[in-house]
Amino acid sequence: MNPTIRNLATPLIAGAFIVSASTGLMIFFDFEPGIVEPVHEWMSWVLVSGAVLHLLVNWKAFTDYLSQKTGGLFIGTAVVLVLLSLYPWMEEEEDARKKAVKSLEKASLITVSGVAGADLNRLLEKLSGKGISVVDSEDSIEEIAEQDNMEEKALFQVIFE
Repeated sequence: MNPTIRNLATPLIAGAFIVSASTGLMIFFDFEPGIVEPVHEWMSWVLVSGAVLHLLVNWKAFTDYLSQKTGGLFIGTAVVLVLLSLYPWMEEEEDARKKAVKSLEKASLITVSGVAGADLNRLLEKLSGKGISVVDSEDSIEEIAEQDNMEEKALFQVIFE
């Protein structure tokens, strides 16, 4: 394998791990200032890329680990955990949250302003100040977000800030 890749793979995965683990812990504890979530998501891709490079560079050692009982057990356990994570263990709780958010996305700006405890006229001024145009305050959050080429999440951020 190319010595340059060998020299880059381990530092790449180590740096990406530090950022991904740190931001992951922040997200776990609901501490998300700035751009923690997108940094976490994108650095996860860097982590995966570094891990693939590291695996390719060290393929012989990896296959040796798999032939040992302990190595096979750890890898097998990891695969089982990934498969178990796909099962909707907390479906009811998560489903209720998703339904609530979906309901708000379909609600009119008038309704959402009431939920946010905001005066509609002030909210319209605030949105306008952020470059978000509202054609009709009876439009849903989905419709307003679509008209302004933005995600509903970003629109909620402005409304509830």
